[in-house]
Amino acid sequence: MRINFLGTNGWFNTHTGNTTCTFVETAAAYIILDAGGGLYKAFDLIKEHKPVYILLSHLHMDHIEGLQVMPLFKWKQGATIIVGDGHKKELENIMRLPYMPAPKDLNMPVEIVEVSAAKDLPFLLSTKRLEHIVPTIGYRIEAEGKVLTYALDTGVSENARELARDADILITECSYLPGQSPNNNHLNPEQAAQLALEANAKLLALIHFKADDYNTIEKRDKAIAAAGHIFAHTYAPYDGDEVII
Repeated sequence: MRINFLGTNGWFNTHTGNTTCTFVETAAAYIILDAGGGLYKAFDLIKEHKPVYILLSHLHMDHIEGLQVMPLFKWKQGATIIVGDGHKKELENIMRLPYMPAPKDLNMPVEIVEVSAAKDLPFLLSTKRLEHIVPTIGYRIEAEGKVLTYALDTGVSENARELARDADILITECSYLPGQSPNNNHLNPEQAAQLALEANAKLLALIHFKADDYNTIEKRDKAIAAAGHIFAHTYAPYDGDEVII
């Protein structure tokens, strides 16, 4: 399982990174987790005729703004966009003129499917509702004997712990600065590390750094240090970093 971090910022794009987008390749599929500003980078990564799945955690703009570049892609196999139950019509209302071309007008077949209707996937997919200001789902993907958990945006929750149980990699958020947690809609680095520790994850990847607070790479380094005191196997990928599990 190859993972490429195309966007690691939360909220908006800055010199520190594009908004959230994570690219996963298995032998049987390409999986894109959220479609933030880094989505355009998938243009150079999809080279084989394998199915493409775009899994959206929720519909906040920093997780879907990259969908405007869908006309850039001309994948013969097309793509399936998976959203939470009840969100298909909401996404269709965004993926239309005057905002962007509708799926039917793209250069390839694109289908929007609610998660409960996503069948016959070439990987095992589990989901749970996360703690956020709007309905948000976390994903647990099992393929090639590995487990990847993706939990953005979320506060502290038992559902996140269950999704991350014994995961080979937990990709979660670090919106708040160390010691800062004004509400339960997001995590700080200590909370993310505690989640990884309690779930017995093997590796913690911190992304979705709130762009106005984490306005330098040095501040990300401080977040890694704060998390590392709790969970040693923590790192914060930059845009373009790759890891193989």
